[in-house]
Amino acid sequence: MERMEKFIVALVAVFIVSASLLVGLTASFFAALDGEPQNFSHRIEYSAEIRANGTLNDTEFLLPYPDDEKFREALVNDSLENVTVINDFNASTSLTDSGLLRLDIGDFRPETREERFPREDVNITPEEGEKIKEADFSGINEYSSYSFIVQIDYNRSIDTRRGLSNEPYLSSNSTECRSPRESGCATTEAFLSYEADNSTYLEMSVGIDGWNEWTEGFSWSGNSYRQDFYNSFYSNDYLRGSQENWIELFGREVEGDGVYREK
Repeated sequence: MERMEKFIVALVAVFIVSASLLVGLTASFFAALDGEPQNFSHRIEYSAEIRANGTLNDTEFLLPYPDDEKFREALVNDSLENVTVINDFNASTSLTDSGLLRLDIGDFRPETREERFPREDVNITPEEGEKIKEADFSGINEYSSYSFIVQIDYNRSIDTRRGLSNEPYLSSNSTECRSPRESGCATTEAFLSYEADNSTYLEMSVGIDGWNEWTEGFSWSGNSYRQDFYNSFYSNDYLRGSQENWIELFGREVEGDGVYREK
């Protein structure tokens, strides 16, 4: 009799748990059907990316960086709450008196994609190989890109409509677009210092991206602002050999991109 009572109690407990799960799933399902916005996230991300096909010695970069307290704190303390720092170079970082980000990388030997992320060989025909070489005359695309990234999650909505004035942004200058179908073209500057042989090519990008995301129904929605600058924005205009100078980076600036909810 005692065993029967224990069995009945266990059965009732299982029933209650199952019913609770079913109610929760049903509520989530109907909430999704109603299209009520949920699962909000708000983030701003700074990124600098480098790709080179040879060793760089005595490497130091001075890059545009947001004039913002949280982003400055992230360079000093990368264990801050809601802050993620990715430093592929293991570079020492600091800010100059003029607010530029200094990446002191030292000697840097980039790895090919296969070296850094081993995977099974892919069979490529000789004809396909020739086409790849023609499109990538420098061989730079065989190499992995390396990044320095600062991500900050916010507990407030990002003002993406006016992100280039009300949110963290990079110093830049508006410029005329080369294509009539383009808009928001701009430039910024970076200082690069390193030693490399003349067969070494380098491309780089720097930018900032802020966005709000949420789910409506079963799909994601969101809006953003961004700045993206490259040394090879319009063509394969790679840097070649040693550098000790300021370079101009071309790119685009965008505000108010995406979906906005009516209040």
